[in-house]
Amino acid sequence: MEKKTLTPYIVVVALMLATSLALAFTVDVSITDEAGVTLELPDEIGDWTGLEIRFCLNARCQRAATVDQLEDIDVCNECEGKMSTMSFIEAQQLPADTMMIKKRYEDRLGRQLMVAIVLSGRERASIHRPEVCLVGQGRELVESRVFSVPVEDRGSPLDVMMLELHRPARAGGPFGEENMYYAYWFAGKNRETPHHVMRMIYMASDRIFHNVAHRWAYISVSGMRRPNSNEHEVLVSEFIRELYPHLMLKPGA
Repeated sequence: MEKKTLTPYIVVVALMLATSLALAFTVDVSITDEAGVTLELPDEIGDWTGLEIRFCLNARCQRAATVDQLEDIDVCNECEGKMSTMSFIEAQQLPADTMMIKKRYEDRLGRQLMVAIVLSGRERASIHRPEVCLVGQGRELVESRVFSVPVEDRGSPLDVMMLELHRPARAGGPFGEENMYYAYWFAGKNRETPHHVMRMIYMASDRIFHNVAHRWAYISVSGMRRPNSNEHEVLVSEFIRELYPHLMLKPGA
């Protein structure tokens, strides 16, 4: 009986949300270049040292290399094709004004992780739920959860989405069994959330009430994990705590 009583209210809320989103993405708004984070990653973060990764845009090559492996960071050593901050597939699928940076970090213990920032352009297609791509690459989503990272001078902890993924080994395939983690959150101007739906609501609110659309980004930290262990969450939490201050825009930027 209680469920039937609540049903009309749920329908009304859903309709209101759908109407708001429809209005938000059909009204004429001012598109700005303002973002919530800087599109830069430091070479040093605590005990971690990072190297930017570049990708060859030649469809026949598609080589990935860290900048220390390239004679010219804009030219592929193998085929002399153009090197980019995004992979060939990303460059084909994402809007042309999407911006991206990726760095591989390693600490003194030899542990490695990948950090990426994707900054949207004028089109919303620049950013989507990372689960879509990750599962589409043959991985299985084992678990997803939100965890909080205490960040100095932030006022409240940063909520981050943690995905745990598994890719089984396939007979005759190029990859063995793989267990990985992928932690991310979305960042807009003065707003952050680990939820894609919440990001859409923020975007709708800015468009409807402020007649403006800012550039959103999503920041990810990924790497390998041991099954049935939470040590990767501890590692990510400590890393993000040190990374976060480097992402903040300087006054006047």
